[in-house]
Amino acid sequence: MAYHGMLRPQFGPYYVDADVSDTASQRAKSVRLAGDRLVRGEWTATLLTAAWIHIGGQAPEMFEAATVWYQKSPLRSRVIPSAFRHIDYLRREEVSDEDLLVIGGVVVTAPELTIEDLLRVGGTARHQQCALELACGVDLDQLQQRFQEHNHLVGMDQACHLLDQLIPVVEAYWEATAV
Repeated sequence: MAYHGMLRPQFGPYYVDADVSDTASQRAKSVRLAGDRLVRGEWTATLLTAAWIHIGGQAPEMFEAATVWYQKSPLRSRVIPSAFRHIDYLRREEVSDEDLLVIGGVVVTAPELTIEDLLRVGGTARHQQCALELACGVDLDQLQQRFQEHNHLVGMDQACHLLDQLIPVVEAYWEATAV
């Protein structure tokens, strides 16, 4: 049916009707379908999964989430490849209420925290590209301040260096799109 234009791929093995709008809420709902089958307990969509919920585009090939409990699931490889980080975002002291959003019934890292994670934990060109796309929609001064406040976290030296490289690109984007 996908080949006949009735369905379009969404996330992992899931498809949606071709007429359904591509919104953050719809993307989050498709992530929730995978997450509910893969994760025991509470989880937060992070990294490329969170970035995709926020900005759309090509869905990530892997389901990435932070979980409260260690996950050992035989279904993981049958649903979608998965990467879990054992981090309880809801109880980390450096994570504020504004750092987590609920979109389509899924707890998702907010754009600023997603950028931080992508640049700090990620390491691929795709992580950097998604961070760049997200950075086009946030306050850069606040983002830089956030990075300075979190400089004690592992990987923040690299993240700050990468952010310094992204800022001129984001500013050029803003200048080019200013009306």
